[in-house]
Amino acid sequence: MLHLTRRQTLRGAAAGAVTMLAGALGAPRRAAAATAITAVEWGGDVVNAMKQIEAKQDKVQVNWVLHQGGSGAILPKIKATWPQAEYDYVAGWEGSFSGMIKEDWLVPVTVATVPNLANIPQKIIVKNAKGEWMAVPRAVGGIYFAYRKDISPVEIKSIEDLFDPRLKGKICWPGPTQSMMLQLVALALHAGGNEHNMDPGWDLMKKLAQSGNIGRIAVTDTDFTTSLTSGETVGGFYSEPQLTAVAKSFPLVRLTKQEGLTTFLYQSGFAVFKNRPNLQPTLDFINFCISPEMSSLYAEVAGEAPLNVKAKTPDSLKHLAFTPEEFDKYVYVPDFNEVLTQQDAWTKRWENEIAPLL
Repeated sequence: MLHLTRRQTLRGAAAGAVTMLAGALGAPRRAAAATAITAVEWGGDVVNAMKQIEAKQDKVQVNWVLHQGGSGAILPKIKATWPQAEYDYVAGWEGSFSGMIKEDWLVPVTVATVPNLANIPQKIIVKNAKGEWMAVPRAVGGIYFAYRKDISPVEIKSIEDLFDPRLKGKICWPGPTQSMMLQLVALALHAGGNEHNMDPGWDLMKKLAQSGNIGRIAVTDTDFTTSLTSGETVGGFYSEPQLTAVAKSFPLVRLTKQEGLTTFLYQSGFAVFKNRPNLQPTLDFINFCISPEMSSLYAEVAGEAPLNVKAKTPDSLKHLAFTPEEFDKYVYVPDFNEVLTQQDAWTKRWENEIAPLL
């Protein structure tokens, strides 16, 4: 079971209180027979891509709810209302899916219920202890270091470069609700630790905070993109959709294949909830979303590489294509159960040890 402190529950409730409904205005008109479903997505180009996909069918009308903070932040809100589910599907990734599976909130999926799963590599599908498929993957993205080549005073090639005095106030760093705090795992790996031994990472994080080089702590996708596009900051640690928006206008160096700078890969996908009245329309819509054509559209707009083997991968996403040798050299796959379990403890430690230094 997912153990939640009172503080986590309050934080989740607060996040839910400011959750924004998107897409009501300006959405294409639907036939009267369209079934309404409620879906949780990220903002920016991700929800833009999903709205474009929605517009290409007329079977469902989606009420879009946007994540606030990292995807795991919604777990306490769901926990507070269970067994009454408020959402038909929640977009997430391995970390948040693990928490949902432990709580037994999700409907298993199969090729029979979602036929386009036949074109998704089975080894990437998240499973429960029984081996049942518990989420529908749609795309793969990365979480890694990057910088704007046109304005950065430093060519970033290592963790040590983040401490260069010329980067004073120029680093955008994720807040504790972003990226499952993999930014701290990256520092720990560099300093000889890992997600099970985080002290080396915390020591390095303190030094980075004390350096004065962090100019922005980002807690939403907009924080990242606005800071980087405005030139307030020049680089940092980001997830794929945040960088896609910036790359449309500015030259980015994506450090996915730079030795010494860890790259994390994640799958973006759909978790389908129990106790909802429109299960079949939800499954049909998700199946439509991962078709070859819609997977290609999503990749172009959202900036995550498609997982449907019949979809087209844009040239702009080739930095997420790894040979087996490159995967072993540059990509780290953490123990997501450990990462998820430690979120509350790591957040408290951030607030006590790092926040006062910023």
